[in-house]
Amino acid sequence: MNLSILKRSLKPFRLISLVATYVLGAGLVQYVRGIHLWSNFIEGVLFLILGVVSLELLKLLYDLNNPKNWPEGSHLNQIRQTRWVLVAVIAVLMTSATVLFFGWMVKKIVSQGLVLLVVTFLFAGFLYYLAKANRNFQPFQIFFETFLFVIIPPALAFFLQSDDLHSFLPLMVLGFVPAYLAYRILDQIARFGEDHRLEKVSFVTQTGWAKGMTFHNALILLTFFLFALVSLIKIPWFLMWPVFLSLPIGLLEIWLMERVRAGGKPLWRVMKFASAMVFFLPVYLLAFAFWIR
Repeated sequence: MNLSILKRSLKPFRLISLVATYVLGAGLVQYVRGIHLWSNFIEGVLFLILGVVSLELLKLLYDLNNPKNWPEGSHLNQIRQTRWVLVAVIAVLMTSATVLFFGWMVKKIVSQGLVLLVVTFLFAGFLYYLAKANRNFQPFQIFFETFLFVIIPPALAFFLQSDDLHSFLPLMVLGFVPAYLAYRILDQIARFGEDHRLEKVSFVTQTGWAKGMTFHNALILLTFFLFALVSLIKIPWFLMWPVFLSLPIGLLEIWLMERVRAGGKPLWRVMKFASAMVFFLPVYLLAFAFWIR
């Protein structure tokens, strides 16, 4: 099997986002009720990783239907062998995820909230795959991603330890949605020329790079507005104030983006790092606040 093909299915930012937000959700459980079963904590993150890696491999399998996506120098027999290997790996991953879910049923921890989450995960995964197969859905892929990598993981971590919803959970996740979208839009802006040349459809290729820059900057500002709103509505300030330590990084990122808009040389690596920190630093700081109290 060509390992270069397999590497294409690995999305580090998305997988790290999934694990980070899952740990954040577990931190909330630890803060409000305490974690009762550490085995459920481990099984939950495994379930999510198995599910999203299966989806990425399914998307890769779809890509291999088009010879334009084959690695240079690949032959038909090699691609056929790779496809069979991918099918076998996907089957193992999906079976393992299913076994984990049935294990939760045996342990009688499957509440209505957990069932709803798993159904939402499957539906979001279906839309995420559909965005690869149907060009009409491709501009909306980043929004489907948000459910898979930002919204569902902390909720799953919470409901594996508790059978009722806490008001902090939806409010906590609220500010991280625009932060995640801001990074993904930046990534699409950086690849705009290549995507346009290869006729790839994305949110930015559909809206244009100029509007993409505007959306990116607005989402960063919206992130901190929502953090402030949440701290005023419900979550105590002593838990929320550390997330604003990343505000200077967000303002720097906005300045760098406006610099590019004005014709300056884009510093894509610096900008991606700054935008990633606008997402990951608040996740870490809020999770840390939950876990130590």
